[in-house]
Amino acid sequence: MIIKDALRSLKDDFLRSFFYFLTLLVTSMFIYLFFNIMMSDPVGVSLLEGSTDLLATAVTVAVVVICLIAILFANDFFAKRKAKELAVRLICGATAFQLASYLLIQTVLLMAVALPLGILIANLLIPVLNTVLSAYLQSEFLIGIHSYANTMSAVILGLVIFWILMLNMSFALKNGAAMMFSENIMTKAGGAPVFYFGAIPQWLKATAMTLLFLVPIACFYLNSNMIFLLTILSLVGFMSWLDDVLIPWLTKRIHSKPENHLNVVWMGFLRTDIAIMKPNISLFIVAVVLLAWAMITKHGKPVEMMLYILSYVVMGVLLSMAILFKYSTELAVRKRYFNAMFQIGYLESDLKKIMTRQIICFYGLILAVTLLYLVNIFLSQMIAGVLSVNFMLVLLAFAVVPMILVGLINLLTYRSSLELKKER
Repeated sequence: MIIKDALRSLKDDFLRSFFYFLTLLVTSMFIYLFFNIMMSDPVGVSLLEGSTDLLATAVTVAVVVICLIAILFANDFFAKRKAKELAVRLICGATAFQLASYLLIQTVLLMAVALPLGILIANLLIPVLNTVLSAYLQSEFLIGIHSYANTMSAVILGLVIFWILMLNMSFALKNGAAMMFSENIMTKAGGAPVFYFGAIPQWLKATAMTLLFLVPIACFYLNSNMIFLLTILSLVGFMSWLDDVLIPWLTKRIHSKPENHLNVVWMGFLRTDIAIMKPNISLFIVAVVLLAWAMITKHGKPVEMMLYILSYVVMGVLLSMAILFKYSTELAVRKRYFNAMFQIGYLESDLKKIMTRQIICFYGLILAVTLLYLVNIFLSQMIAGVLSVNFMLVLLAFAVVPMILVGLINLLTYRSSLELKKER
């Protein structure tokens, strides 16, 4: 009976179940491919060997951590959207153990399909990658299947499975019915700034953080070996720039024209979104810059370039989806605000304009900052004769297109969640 109910719940909430399934599928496919390339003879990397390449080890750790983070956000998105359903069952007499079993069955059903299918797709992609290696990267090496790589993949996927099961069991056991019914549990915006300047004038703080944000990017052209460290330094400035420049600018715009109600609302929401989503934005930028830099350092080594190109593409997709999941979870609590606004006189068309402007500006900010880093990295390498224009455009597309797609999905789901309670 519980299995039948779990299947019905997956069907009723198909869209969220599909995105959760897709995250599991992409993660399993990528981990299997990653380790089979990483453990190949030309790369020759083993985490258990002392001769391991430092960059390869750093990338390996980074992609595993990012996969786990993507799973965390996908699972949070999946489980929290079932909170009311679980609360109803709890009120009707279900025990906490039954709730945990109900949620775990749904998760296991999705994993039972996604993980084997991901590995199957990975095996089907190996000939495609070999074609790219021979035709475009001029490599005589062919990617194969390695027993040690399969062991590493099994260990990582086992860790993913354990991580998911523990998270879902914890969610079901620790949350009572009242907490599950509440939609007003929202991440606090703001927090302590990166730097504390005391009584320094605002204009001076803004100038200092803008320089700290932009000057390291200009230094990309001086030393390509320092790109990643310069990016980290620039991101520190970027985080403070958000606090000391962008958010105060939005606040000033809100206060300067309070009569423009639509701008007041969407800018207020955007200000909150930026404060909440700063860690996700920074993680996305750090990951794509790290992998773009890794590709540059391995220029002339086809197999290693293939490894980092694959990681760059998949990490872009997974982290874009992680932003989608976290942002969707935050936006879900705002439905009641829009209902209240509708009751006090806002038109439905006005509310949709607010949503559209909010989403476009939020994802536009992410894309603008990401392109600022990537374009300067790639241009510096084009000047050095390492990259071609076509290759640069392809790499930019792999970073930009997933973010545009999740932005469109976020906008559509956000607007479709608008359930206005009209007076009769």
